[in-house]
Amino acid sequence: MSLRSVAHVLSLALLYAVLVGSFHPVDLALGAALALGVMHLFPMAGLPPVLSSREHWRRVLHLPRFGWALAVLVVRSCFHVLTVIFGRAELANKAGVVEVPMGERTARGVQVSSWVMSLAPGTVLLELDWERRVMRMHALDASDPDKLLRQQDNFYQRYQRAVFP
Repeated sequence: MSLRSVAHVLSLALLYAVLVGSFHPVDLALGAALALGVMHLFPMAGLPPVLSSREHWRRVLHLPRFGWALAVLVVRSCFHVLTVIFGRAELANKAGVVEVPMGERTARGVQVSSWVMSLAPGTVLLELDWERRVMRMHALDASDPDKLLRQQDNFYQRYQRAVFP
């Protein structure tokens, strides 16, 4: 186990202890065991890519922009969902499934895109098809699939790619 993995296990165990409100050795051991399980089940989640310091700082500088864009996306999506729920009746019948191409995204980029997709109200990730390299998402308003694809690609190209390529 590398020093980085040990640091991740310790940090996840401490996070568990904070969440349960106890630093008893049994709780810390349970947190460490859960951390090991999570790192084995989701190997990419516990091991971020090794980056040069220049690339690391470049991504850190773009992170606030990504966070702001994500917040705006969530707020916009909330209003859109409210429009669908309380608006005209025909808007409520436009739900559907759209396949979003993964494009040039790395595995971590696909994870983040999936998370963003599911965090925004009105859309949720259904499935990742790695062979066809598409993300299947359900949209509350899928009346214009091309528009949804443009929105997903625009968010990735403008805000996510600089931080999570």
